[in-house]
Amino acid sequence: MRKVETIYIEKLSEIFDCLSKIEIDDSSILAYRGEKEDYKNTELCPFIYRDNYLENEDKIFRESQRFNNQEFFEDRTAFDKLSRIQHYSAPTRLLDISEDLMSSLYFAIGETKDFTKDAVLYIFEIEENKIKYYDSDVVSVISNLAKIPFKNQNQKSKEKLLEKIIKYKKDIKKFNKTKSSKFLRHEIREEKPQFEPIINPEHLISIQCVRPKLTSGRIKSQKGFFLLFGLNPDDVKKPIQLISNDELLDNDKIKHPIKKIHKIIIKACSIENMKKNLEKSGIKKPFIYPEIDKISEYLTEKLK
Repeated sequence: MRKVETIYIEKLSEIFDCLSKIEIDDSSILAYRGEKEDYKNTELCPFIYRDNYLENEDKIFRESQRFNNQEFFEDRTAFDKLSRIQHYSAPTRLLDISEDLMSSLYFAIGETKDFTKDAVLYIFEIEENKIKYYDSDVVSVISNLAKIPFKNQNQKSKEKLLEKIIKYKKDIKKFNKTKSSKFLRHEIREEKPQFEPIINPEHLISIQCVRPKLTSGRIKSQKGFFLLFGLNPDDVKKPIQLISNDELLDNDKIKHPIKKIHKIIIKACSIENMKKNLEKSGIKKPFIYPEIDKISEYLTEKLK
């Protein structure tokens, strides 16, 4: 396993010093994620795995559309729909990352009012040739897990699906003869009628990096893309942990495209001043959230 490098900083300039020391070749890109605090054992965890939302993932997916069908009119695939649900802050199996350092730094400290907790900026080194696009078959396979109930008596459940994945992990033909895989293929064919009746079970227990359609001003302005999480082969109720005991998940155990993670801890005592410097640099809410409701919130607070 690869050690996750942890660095403590107190100045904005120190982030750029850290960045200048990271050497990557032409086969990799850097991506970023900011978090308001260090969640330690649950860091880099998709929202769907918090507070038992996973047991109602299929309901969240469908109810989001039922009440806002017009919002999803142009979304053809389950991944497109998950991206939009994520956009509105509902629980999904997606984790936002960005190619834009300053946007990610804003998420770490830009809206903080509690200056007693350290914030975190993650820097990911990602293999570019392993990044998928929104229309990838592998992406469809994992995204459609959102439609599958957590429990069910007739094999249509995440629990039963994981049982078959573990049992037939190295036997694709037998896995695809199971009822659980057939239920999943049924959901996939709703968006891809031509989908071949072959699912690699290892894809369902992987993490994929996905470039979405730029269907919103927010994704464009944040240069956003996603980490898409499959099922945890050790425990269907828990997320796959990218970082455990300060080490990056072994790619031989669970496939993912991340070569290295650098973890920058922004000390609580420095956040207020760094936040002011961030705004001086032009990194403000209207540029991160260009929707009119978010701009209105910013102006109401700024100009009162």
